[in-house]
Amino acid sequence: MLRKEHLNPRFIFEGIVLLAMLIGFIIMCIAVLSGSWQIRPILSGSMRPGFSIGGVAITQTIPTSQLKVGDVAVFHPPFLKNTTYIHRIISIRRSNKQYIIRTKGDDNPIADPWLLRITSKNAYIARFTLPFIGYLAVWVHSYSGRKILLTIAGILVIIFIMSILLEREKKRRIKRPHKITKNVKKD
Repeated sequence: MLRKEHLNPRFIFEGIVLLAMLIGFIIMCIAVLSGSWQIRPILSGSMRPGFSIGGVAITQTIPTSQLKVGDVAVFHPPFLKNTTYIHRIISIRRSNKQYIIRTKGDDNPIADPWLLRITSKNAYIARFTLPFIGYLAVWVHSYSGRKILLTIAGILVIIFIMSILLEREKKRRIKRPHKITKNVKKD
C-alpha cells in the first residue's frame, strides 16, 4: 500500500539513486568475481601523475595478442613473484608462442631492468584509476582496519535494531487508547 510520503518526488529520486548504486555494486562484484576485472591499489609513485599513490587501478583482462605499446600492464617482475607492478609497455615483440615486453614507470627516468616473457593467453591492463581509494583498500585489508570496520558494523547494527524497536514502541503507544479519568474529591 502506497503512503503519501512514498509519492514524494524526493523519496522517489532517492530510491532510484539507491537502486542504481545497488545495481552498479552488484555488476562490479560480478565482474571482479568473474576475474575479468580487478581492483589494485597503487602503492608507489612510479606511474605519476596518471596513477597517484593511494589510488586504485581498475584492470581488465584481455587476450595477450591484443597487448600494444602504450598499454599499462599488470605483471609480476622476474624473481619477485609476490610483487605486482603496474607499468607502461614501451616495446613488445613476439617470439615463438610468447610475447616479450619491456616496461617503464611513467615517472621513472629509465626502463625497467628486465624483459617480461608472457606465455599466458590473457593479461591484465589498467583501464582507469580512482584516486585515494587505494589507501582505504590497503587499510581495510590490515588487521586494525578489519577490527575497526567490524566494530563500526556492529554498532550500526545495534543502532538499526534499536531504532526499529523504538519506532514500534512509539506506534504501539499511539494506537493504545488512553483512559481519561477525573479526580473527584469525595467528602
